[in-house]
Amino acid sequence: MKKTRKTKLGRLAVPVSKEFKQNSPIFIPLFFADPTQKRQIVWELQLENGQCDSGRVSRNAINLPSLPIGIHHLTVIVGQNLLSKGHKIYECSLHISE
Repeated sequence: MKKTRKTKLGRLAVPVSKEFKQNSPIFIPLFFADPTQKRQIVWELQLENGQCDSGRVSRNAINLPSLPIGIHHLTVIVGQNLLSKGHKIYECSLHISE
């Protein structure tokens, strides 16, 4: 079983899964103990059909356009410097329904 990471406030930094309706924009807030701390945060989205997309997080949230119906995989990488040791990886399953 994969261990989930919680912030010092006891809340998950990134939800384990989220459900959305088709044709609706996707907004996923990220929760960190100190939201004012500078971080480099990037995301990668793998759609159920294998297509991939990626981007940078802005203002501690991920905004995505509407996605096709299915179960998609979102990976979020957080670090002071993404190339250094000590970065954290979070995963979220996105369920899109009609």
